[in-house]
Amino acid sequence: MRPIAAPDAFAAEFVLDARQRAAVDVLTSPDRRGVYLWGPVGRGKTWLLDRYMSGVDTEAKKRVHFHSFFRDLHASYFRHGFSLEKALDELLGTIELLCFDEFHVHDIGDARLIARMLESLFTRKIALVTTSNYPPDGLLPNPLFHDAFVPTIELLKKRMQVVLVDGPTDYRTIAGARTHFAAGTWSVAERGGDGITFAELCDAPKSTGDYLTMIENRRVLTITDIPQLKDASRDAVQRFSNLVDVLYDGDIRTEFHSPTPLDAFADGCVGLDIDRIVSRLDQLRRSNRGSDSAESA
Repeated sequence: MRPIAAPDAFAAEFVLDARQRAAVDVLTSPDRRGVYLWGPVGRGKTWLLDRYMSGVDTEAKKRVHFHSFFRDLHASYFRHGFSLEKALDELLGTIELLCFDEFHVHDIGDARLIARMLESLFTRKIALVTTSNYPPDGLLPNPLFHDAFVPTIELLKKRMQVVLVDGPTDYRTIAGARTHFAAGTWSVAERGGDGITFAELCDAPKSTGDYLTMIENRRVLTITDIPQLKDASRDAVQRFSNLVDVLYDGDIRTEFHSPTPLDAFADGCVGLDIDRIVSRLDQLRRSNRGSDSAESA
């Protein structure tokens, strides 16, 4: 049985929209199924997850960002001689609730390990609550590999209650909190200069784990020579999206340098990941509005 949170755990200084209230109803009601919260960026999914975690009356719980967890899972998996069960024992112990923030699947190699992981979690009767920008049917969107992941998608839909959180307000556009990431800048600059180039970070075959390792003990990062995304390869765009996620979640002040203004660098690219990174990078513009070093709206 999935643990429930008390309704007062979701008390807020703002009025919850209808979709958020529907999610709260699910998270405060007993059910054997997990919960899969999905929807566009900025609609409060992570807020709902955090409030749920704080309101659940158990210490046998773990809340992780999916990027970080999967990096640790890979490391433990290799360390234990490719034994997934031993890796999960190490990472999860005897928890009864696991919460993933920003669950997604893009790589077919990762998809195979994720499929086995999910089967094991359900076999262990660990309750799973996740947020995602993707509906279950949109996971592993690459048409070359999507069909291979369909059995896992069907398992997710069977074992988890799918809840759409797509209210009318993107709260990131009105949030007033200033973070280290939001204090960074997007500057229009010619190629060159001090920092790490986009090509070094995104054209090379780097994983999310590589980015997580890179930001350890780092508070500031400078990225140069960022092209318009339509001019980059599909793999490079995906890596840049993963990199922005890591920088955002690690709250790393980042100085982005590109020949293209912030409001134009994603022109010609579409997709849920693009929407998310544009929303996150837009915080630079809002936070630095009026600053000479950032692009104005």
